Amino acid sequence: MRPRKSTGKRTEVAAAAVGIQSPCGACKFLRRKCVSGCIFAPHFGSDQGAARFAAVHKVFGASNVSKLLLHIPANRRHDAVVTISYEAQARLSDPVYGCVSTILALQQQVLLIN
Repeated sequence: MRPRKSTGKRTEVAAAAVGIQSPCGACKFLRRKCVSGCIFAPHFGSDQGAARFAAVHKVFGASNVSKLLLHIPANRRHDAVVTISYEAQARLSDPVYGCVSTILALQQQVLLIN
């Protein structure tokens, strides 16, 4: 009789029962252990955080983003991560202009309304 393949769900459930937390999305993407003071953990959750962090890492680099976040007060970091993530997604979709094309389009809409 062949052993059954593990689906990973049992491993996650067992780890949660022992008190081991799954790594944040950034640490999953970087394939490293997520330590208790991880700068990325509060902002890149384990669910969709890896995909969001992939864009941020590709555009800005993990080291640059961690240095930036360390220089921002803790109560403002969430806003910074949202902005960095938005800019990274914009840069991937439009490498030349990034979010500037969105800003210009919104300015044109405002001018057309007035």
